[in-house]
Amino acid sequence: MKRFAMLFALCSILFAACDKENDPINTPEPIAVESVVVTPASCELAVSEEKTLSVEILPADAEYTLEWISTNSDIIAVEDGTIRGVAPGTAIIMAKAGDKTGNCTVTVVGTPVESITLNYHELELEEGGAFTLSATIAPEDADNKSILWSSSAPDIVKVNGAGNLTAIRPGLAVITAKAGNCTDECAVRVNAAPLSVGDFYYSDGSWSQSLDPTRTPIGVVFHVGDITASDPALKAEHPYCTHGLVVALDEQTEMGWQTNYLEYNDTVGRWVELNTNYETITTGFELEDNYNRAIGYNNTKAIEAFNAAEENAAWPVEAVQYVVDYRTKVPAPETSSDWYLGSSKELSLLVSGPYDQNIWDIRDQGITIENKKLINKKLEQIEGAWQIGVQIPVMMFYWTSTETTWEMAGLMMPMNGQMPHGFKGDNVAFYTARAILAF
Repeated sequence: MKRFAMLFALCSILFAACDKENDPINTPEPIAVESVVVTPASCELAVSEEKTLSVEILPADAEYTLEWISTNSDIIAVEDGTIRGVAPGTAIIMAKAGDKTGNCTVTVVGTPVESITLNYHELELEEGGAFTLSATIAPEDADNKSILWSSSAPDIVKVNGAGNLTAIRPGLAVITAKAGNCTDECAVRVNAAPLSVGDFYYSDGSWSQSLDPTRTPIGVVFHVGDITASDPALKAEHPYCTHGLVVALDEQTEMGWQTNYLEYNDTVGRWVELNTNYETITTGFELEDNYNRAIGYNNTKAIEAFNAAEENAAWPVEAVQYVVDYRTKVPAPETSSDWYLGSSKELSLLVSGPYDQNIWDIRDQGITIENKKLINKKLEQIEGAWQIGVQIPVMMFYWTSTETTWEMAGLMMPMNGQMPHGFKGDNVAFYTARAILAF
């Protein structure tokens, strides 16, 4: 009896072990496909021409069945990754593995492009300049004459879909024009361009000394020089904006700086110090203080953060909100900082030009406003542009992004270049905000 019991127990153990081996819970799950990439992503074929596509499926040890699909087999036939042009048109070839798909867009042409030739293969442009390349496609009866333009260095030379070039900064870029399976190239060298106060600044990031009717002016250069050294936020976020400063073409009157400052009862700068990585916007009036630094980009970004905070919804800085809204009204080039509210130093540069001493001490009417006079002559040439300080010539103030106390912010007087400060809530007709940008 004991022998029978032992034999029964042994059989039970063996049965359990065998059953465990066949337990689906312990069967490894198949490795799923994570991505499918077909190369090339697009191509062109002639009728009856064949081409073999390649496919990469990851991970390499994934388990799958590969299926090739044509969205229109009357245009493109596919078998095991080899495609054949059937008739002119465009179709998508899909490689499906698991639940992932990779695509290749294929255009079949009755008469394919045999060559594309640019009108220039070498060019030299000045920084801020513009040029249009053209291309000749052969044969003339090619079915697909669309051209794809690209730049090897868009931060040096930008190109749009019409072959229009914009020189951004000194350097070398190769522009490629592709039609069908054919390409041609043009090497473009950008040289440093002459730049001076009073140049017209355009929506494409270029500039010129004379007004160009073929481009859209959005401002006038009022200072030439690199201010990224004085504004760490500008240097970090827009390191190529080292050329100078541009003033916008219009402004907003009856503008307060922060009309509910009494309710807030504190400096915006204190909030900035506690809640952001920007430098404080609050400053004293000494030569070494931020009052004498071109730091408006930093100030504007800091105040934008203040305005965006829910706890500050009842007392926003309206003067900065104006320039934020202006960015939508007048889009700035990607190569610029975008519009911001200048600091006291930057608004002093607008009217008085470079001044090595403390701007708080500027007092000489008629001597320190030559920069403004030059800018206004250029603004006068632009249809619809507002000249600086002419709406109310005798008494007019421009707000800056500089805060001096919990109740006052920096001002600029275009009449004489003086740089006082005023109560943040003042918003009668002669209190004004005007945007600037660095480029």
